[in-house]
Amino acid sequence: MEDGLGELDTLYPYGSVLFCEDSIFKAPEQSELPFHKSLFCGHELQVKHRDALARTVTDDGGYVFGVCVVLTILMLTFTILRHLTVKHALLASLSDRHMNVLIRDCGVKNDFSLFAIPLIYYSSLGAAVYVAMRDVYGTQIYGLADLPLIIGVLLLFSFVRHMFIKMLGVACDERETIKLYTVAINLFQMLGATLVIPATVLAGYVDEVYIWVVVAIVGLVFVLRLGRGLALVMSRSRGSKLYLFYYLCIVEIVPILVLVKFVSQL
Repeated sequence: MEDGLGELDTLYPYGSVLFCEDSIFKAPEQSELPFHKSLFCGHELQVKHRDALARTVTDDGGYVFGVCVVLTILMLTFTILRHLTVKHALLASLSDRHMNVLIRDCGVKNDFSLFAIPLIYYSSLGAAVYVAMRDVYGTQIYGLADLPLIIGVLLLFSFVRHMFIKMLGVACDERETIKLYTVAINLFQMLGATLVIPATVLAGYVDEVYIWVVVAIVGLVFVLRLGRGLALVMSRSRGSKLYLFYYLCIVEIVPILVLVKFVSQL
């Protein structure tokens, strides 16, 4: 061939010149370049699982931290309004004399206190349950929807249990004794909330191992307040102490078992 392309074709093998006619379609299928063994084969850097594994990703948007901040503010506001300190609550939870002083001076026996303390305690416990479900059990949950739901279930549980205890006091004609029993419950819940709130923040944003600290706190508070409350009932009751003790154990323990069963199925 006399043209430029023909001269190039006579100098170089067909299909190896960049500007050769139809070179794109007639290029050799096998490359002449040598193949080298991959550096990532035969040792720990070798890829064993090429398919991506499914990973549960949840983002609470900081709801747990926000709830804990709000609960801390509510706790401080309540203690300031009632002139109540952790020291007073601790002494009153252990001594009848200090409890009488606390009831007289701080008004922890009125309806506002009976509502505010369980609200703070069970809301902090709900935040802890949320963190446990998200980080320990890997449940697919979302803060904006599920966190208020968990807190609502716990508050409903608290309300139902309180109504049963109150009805028990009316049925046994032990209203004042049951009132003191409820005050003892609230004092221990106040002490528990002061520990559960910071432990929940640590569990949610530092290390999930702190959730077991929350479990230990809740268990200890439950055992101590149940023992203290039953001791109050046995010492203050004017009627049949055995029946009142028996019914209080049922009202306290059976709802806990039902609640644990419900939470474990979420």
